[in-house]
Amino acid sequence: MSKPLRALIVEDSKVDAALLVRELRRGGYDLSFERVETAEAMHAALDRQTWDVVLSDYSMPRFSAPAALALVRERRLDLPFIIISGTIGEETAVTSLRAGAHDFLIKGSLARLMPAIEREMGEAALRAEKRKMQEQLLISERMASVGLLAAGVAHEINNPLAIIVGNLELVAQQLGTMAADESDDASPARDAARLVDLAAPLRDAQEAAERVRRIVRDLKVLSGSSDTESRGPVDIRSVLESAIRMASNEIRHRARLTRDYADVLPVYGNESRLGQVFLNLIVNAAHAIPEGHAESNDIKFVIRMEPPGRIAVEIHDTGGGIPADALPHIFESFFTTKAATTGTGLGLAICRRIVSEHGGEMSVQSEVGVGTVFRTLLPVATEKVADTITASPEVVAGGRGRILAVDDEEMVCTMIRRILHRDHDVTAVTDATEALDSLSGGERYDLILCDLMMPEMTGMEFYTRLQQAAPDQAGKIIFMTGGAFTEKTQAFLGQLAHEPIEKPFTPARLREQVRRFLG
Repeated sequence: MSKPLRALIVEDSKVDAALLVRELRRGGYDLSFERVETAEAMHAALDRQTWDVVLSDYSMPRFSAPAALALVRERRLDLPFIIISGTIGEETAVTSLRAGAHDFLIKGSLARLMPAIEREMGEAALRAEKRKMQEQLLISERMASVGLLAAGVAHEINNPLAIIVGNLELVAQQLGTMAADESDDASPARDAARLVDLAAPLRDAQEAAERVRRIVRDLKVLSGSSDTESRGPVDIRSVLESAIRMASNEIRHRARLTRDYADVLPVYGNESRLGQVFLNLIVNAAHAIPEGHAESNDIKFVIRMEPPGRIAVEIHDTGGGIPADALPHIFESFFTTKAATTGTGLGLAICRRIVSEHGGEMSVQSEVGVGTVFRTLLPVATEKVADTITASPEVVAGGRGRILAVDDEEMVCTMIRRILHRDHDVTAVTDATEALDSLSGGERYDLILCDLMMPEMTGMEFYTRLQQAAPDQAGKIIFMTGGAFTEKTQAFLGQLAHEPIEKPFTPARLREQVRRFLG
């Protein structure tokens, strides 16, 4: 039975390409191929489909094997790349192999072509399997870190929740008392004084809710999908602070925290993966210090610029230090100085791999009885971190608009109506099917606020069906989301023209988003 093979042939000669095709089919392949001879054509071919192998001539009038190889590497494709040329010399061949080509052959002498393809495709499959296993180890280590901190996270959430529940219940009781108070001495002045007294517990409840929001945001940073390799400008201070807050319960009884942060540029990387690195290093620093003497120990965090164009992040601890004979091995997989029940020996190995994949470096200095310093160097991003929309409560409204809110949570719908009804005509529904039927029947809105994750019909499905039923309205959707946790969801949001609204949102933030959209 013929073996399927998708070959991208980089060749300017139709005759030479035909000889290659004939050789491949004679070798037993069920071949599908495309011939390209320019960078533009190769880009288009790589965009159209997935390929099993690239077979490239070395020198062409408008293209070359080194340029084609650079294009493949730029896209981070693990794709067997074999050079087939009639003019290539030994020195050129060696240079090409060092640059990343997998083999080279001489035109007219293709006896090694089939074995070379089989070998390189087999090795590519092994590399893919190894990457998959590494990703699984990465997920396991991350979940172990989050699991270790679960009790601490619950503590960090329960404290502000107690503040929210207690203060809101107090406010509700006092408002109930005011409503029931029909005594003769009741007066507007006394009621006004009572309302003023309610401001303080409401402020406390709002501040506590903001603390919960930050904790949820930290969890999202650290639990982002490891399958998503999206990278861009990252505020390294924000990521480090998220990890510190997540590990605070591990630290509080062991050491005091100090910070020395310089003003630095954003780094280029993946926020979730960098968060995992820092969380692991912080937990290690905390566990190096015995509980019970926090006033005598310190964990210090340092961020500063390092030439040329790199950011240094240092985590210092005054723990017991790492023995000199163990220090050369601490980044090795399955090596650990912890007890078998508390350490897997994977954490630092994975951290170093993540940092290396980001184009950075990780090093350590330690002295027994003095402490340890882990130093991470990361490249500076060429782009800026996107500014967060900040809006004062006093938002000048644009024109009055018709707004449809779609969310399966009734209380979210009610909240949106309360926030927007003074300036806009708001219709809110909890059923996406009902909303779709209304729009299909001719109802038109200036803006549609739609939840992304709903049980009966997801926001993605709603958008797809609305594109068919009322395409003019599909362009007026802004999605609301508590988190895009899958690669599919993230890709969907990334292709939309309008930035989603992250839950939880403040009234000021929602009004500003609406004002910007409606102009």
